[in-house]
Amino acid sequence: MFGKLFKKREAPRLTKDDLLSSRPVLNQAISWSLNNQQEVQITIPRREVWWATLLSKIIYTPKERVIALDEVGTAVWKMIERRLTVREMIAELSERYNLNRREAEASLIEYLRRLAKKNFVGFEVPRQRRNTKR
Repeated sequence: MFGKLFKKREAPRLTKDDLLSSRPVLNQAISWSLNNQQEVQITIPRREVWWATLLSKIIYTPKERVIALDEVGTAVWKMIERRLTVREMIAELSERYNLNRREAEASLIEYLRRLAKKNFVGFEVPRQRRNTKR
C-alpha cells in the first residue's frame, strides 16, 4: 500500500537518437573550478537531511566533498559547459583522442550515465517536430 506512495519516480527512457541529439546540462547545485593542473574539481555540498545532521554530531562529516576529474573527464565537463550535443561531443572526443566513433560513443554514453546517476548532469532533449500534413 505505502510502496506506491513513496515509490521513486523513474526518469523517462531516451531512445538512442534522442540521447545523441540531447545536450547534457550541469546540476546548478554543484560548483566546480579548475585546479593547478587545469583539471576540473567538483564540489558537492553535504545533503542537509536530519540523519546527516545527526550523524555529523556523532562523527566528523565534511560540509562538502571534492572530486577531481582526470584529463578526459575534464574535457567532457568543458564540452558540457560549451552546451554541445552528445553527438558533437562524440565527434570531438574521437578526433582529439584518436578513437573510432563507436569507441568514443560507448565510452561517452557510459560516462554520462554515471554522471547522471550521481545527479551531476541532466539531459535537455529537443522537442520532436510533429509530422503534419499540409
